[in-house]
Amino acid sequence: MVTRIRYVNLVQFVCFTSSFEPKNVKEVLSDESWIKAMQEELEKFTRNEEFVKQMTDEFEMSMVGELNYFLGLQVKQSEDGTFISQSKYAKNLIKKFGMESAKHANIPMGTTVKLTKEENGVKVDPTLYRSMTGSLMYLTASRLDISYSVGVCARYQGNPMESHVTAVKRIIRYVNDTQEYGIWYSNETNSNLFCFSVADWAGNTDDRKSTSGGCFYMGNNLVSWHSKKQNSISLSTVEAEYIAAGSCCTQLLWMKQMMTDYGFCYPRFFQDVRIHTLSLWAAFRRVKAQIRPSGQRESKYWQSKSR
Repeated sequence: MVTRIRYVNLVQFVCFTSSFEPKNVKEVLSDESWIKAMQEELEKFTRNEEFVKQMTDEFEMSMVGELNYFLGLQVKQSEDGTFISQSKYAKNLIKKFGMESAKHANIPMGTTVKLTKEENGVKVDPTLYRSMTGSLMYLTASRLDISYSVGVCARYQGNPMESHVTAVKRIIRYVNDTQEYGIWYSNETNSNLFCFSVADWAGNTDDRKSTSGGCFYMGNNLVSWHSKKQNSISLSTVEAEYIAAGSCCTQLLWMKQMMTDYGFCYPRFFQDVRIHTLSLWAAFRRVKAQIRPSGQRESKYWQSKSR
């Protein structure tokens, strides 16, 4: 009896409880807990209207309904989830640099391409090169499949050569073939955190440094990613992969703490968080499974991995 009293004293400050489920309006109006619950819902609508009024009085704004477009990001919401893309921005980018009729590319960068500083190469206009790389860097907000390639090309903005422009144009030709690609966020997910890490050992021929990459998932949804050159020189592929996994673990711990602050509970954190290392080709396949055209359902590759 004491336990039941303590339980009632605890939950009365969180929610209203009822001992039966009403079958009609008359039964609802006869129960005090249901009446209080309905009043609470009505108060929420009132508070929302007051908040909107305060915001419109303080700032120049208007209520335009459901979000469809924000800072170049196109948002399509449905009952199953949300699809975010930058197809309109990608189309304008291709038109801006006059590559509408250029031959399409299947991948953003060739697997055998190794860009270098090329001190004796053919110089090009640095302003045009920076404009091209800058436009592509903004596109990476929803296109992680070009993050690595754009990051490699951005290293040579100080003194670009003709070979660097060729690499950037290949990325734009790839974007031209995948304009409608974006990220799908499904409503059917959970709060488990895990990531996939990858390292391109000694990928930079100028200083022999490796590049770390990582994709971070919350349940079935991709929420963050990065592609960054490592600060030190790795002497082996194991060391490069270890550094990449360490940086991913740091990011996961930060995400776990942030989600805890938002009210999510991780009592068995180290069982929920997993870090997987991938080869470069497997990592690209993983990205292609998440990045897909608008309206396309989840790929079989992702469905098999999410089970």
